[in-house]
Amino acid sequence: MEKRGLSFLQKTCFLGVIGLVLAFVFACSDDKDKNGGSPYDPNQPVKLTTFYPDSGGMSTNVIIEGENFGTDPSNVRVYYNKKQAAVVSAKGDKLYVITPRLPGDTCVISVVVGKDSLSFDNTFEYTSVTRVTTIAGNPSVNEQIDGTLISAGFYDPRFVAIDGEDNIFVCEFSDHPALRRINMEKNEVTTTKKEGSWVGGSPNAPAVDSDGKVLMIPMDAGLTFYEFDPERLWDGKKFEIMAAEDSKPFTSQWKHGVTACQIDKMMYYRSYAGELIKFDPNTKKAWLVAENVASGADGWAVFSPNHPELLYMSFREFRYIGIYNILTNEFKPYSGYGQTVGHQDGDVKDAIFGEIQQICFDLDGNLFVADKGNHCIRKISPEGVVSTVVGIPGKSGYKDGDPEVAMFNSPTGVAVDSEGTIYIADRENNCIRRLSIE
Repeated sequence: MEKRGLSFLQKTCFLGVIGLVLAFVFACSDDKDKNGGSPYDPNQPVKLTTFYPDSGGMSTNVIIEGENFGTDPSNVRVYYNKKQAAVVSAKGDKLYVITPRLPGDTCVISVVVGKDSLSFDNTFEYTSVTRVTTIAGNPSVNEQIDGTLISAGFYDPRFVAIDGEDNIFVCEFSDHPALRRINMEKNEVTTTKKEGSWVGGSPNAPAVDSDGKVLMIPMDAGLTFYEFDPERLWDGKKFEIMAAEDSKPFTSQWKHGVTACQIDKMMYYRSYAGELIKFDPNTKKAWLVAENVASGADGWAVFSPNHPELLYMSFREFRYIGIYNILTNEFKPYSGYGQTVGHQDGDVKDAIFGEIQQICFDLDGNLFVADKGNHCIRKISPEGVVSTVVGIPGKSGYKDGDPEVAMFNSPTGVAVDSEGTIYIADRENNCIRRLSIE
């Protein structure tokens, strides 16, 4: 008979049962040693003995055994590599902790009590779970329909942005340009700005300002942008940037993405002609930062959270990603440069892309790339390794599920929320998909 592995639901239930058992054992130990737990003694050393289990995923319950942990969990810090874990209970010689989300594949567990800091020699093996689901839209519906997540429809959803409150914004392009807003808590999709009310062409990839509050949308043509402020109930306001007196002239024609800089609080974008431009979101004054940055290509941009001076840019026609340092004014190719159309993972220097469009970072410094030409989502790690996170390279389709089976049809937009969940504009499927990595 064929043997099959545990399903995602079975694994989740199994981990939950294990957690309850561990909690029960720990509670019994508390009962048994109710009067024997000793507070932390700074004059005595903290010792580590063992921990169990030695593997698991997010929210796996782990018991750490040792000496002189004390009885105040707020005085104890436990880390899986650099990610801090929740300490539920401390009982002298035992700690009950909960595994944090995505601390790394191989984790060194360290314990800090008072001024004492110790680490285990053996490691905890973290198992991540990746799944794709559809949160709104339907491949069989090619129409803008407001309503609940399950009943809503989209028409050519191209790009995605997420604000500081985790509102999800979707720009629909083509013949029926619109801005849609998804509120997961309220289970609703609404149209913030409808077709026929735009000036300056079609809306491109949006982004919030450096405060994570006001949404900015670049329009195709010239100097035109729109801003949507929650304090004005998301009522769209058109504005045009103007060259500052101390700036060189620029045309700003054909702009496809904008992004906020945490260093100078400016908004940055690049035009088709290769002009890198920044503007003040308050005064709307703008400056030409650089010229001839991959001229002749549509492009999208995002700043690195780990190195906020580095602006990463994708170039659709040239199929590569470059980096511009706003402090040194240096530009260099990063990944895919000089390659032909195709698909290849590996080192950034050797990676090959199809048609790359919107890009975004998570808080850990992973760069996610919407590879429309390959119908998949790619990831570039901080160490410079390119991988295919989800989607079957070169094969279009529609299917939710695990990474090995999930399918997309020309994904063009990608954004990450505060929890690290990735949202994808699956253009030809007229859906917004969610990629959860836990």
